Amino acid sequence: MTTALADVPEASTFVSAIEQAGFTDRFNDEADITVFVPVNDAFDKYEGTEELLDNETALVSFLGYQVVDGRKTPADLAQATLRTKQGGDIKTEGTAGEITLNDTAEVLCSNIQTANATVYLIDTVLPPPD
Repeated sequence: MTTALADVPEASTFVSAIEQAGFTDRFNDEADITVFVPVNDAFDKYEGTEELLDNETALVSFLGYQVVDGRKTPADLAQATLRTKQGGDIKTEGTAGEITLNDTAEVLCSNIQTANATVYLIDTVLPPPD
């Protein structure tokens, strides 16, 4: 998955976060997952980006919160509550053309298929629940 995302310039901050946490192999080896990837602009507008990237515990929690088991299609996200690898939930709703996560993040690009994951690019950083 990270190899495919490395070719997406809008995902470079997320890919850097994966590398910084030492999770490259983990993201590449995990089978059949869905990953919600905030684009660089999302990190730019998120006030806690620097703190997030500098705090290993927070970064690991954040990365786990972006991943759910199973390859989710846009139809699966029409109205669902998904349990993340971090242990929190992400609430999804909408149609294939307009999907919202946790009532704040909009899906910009959906259903990107990699060897082991389905990726959704989102416009807002989704911090994990406390």
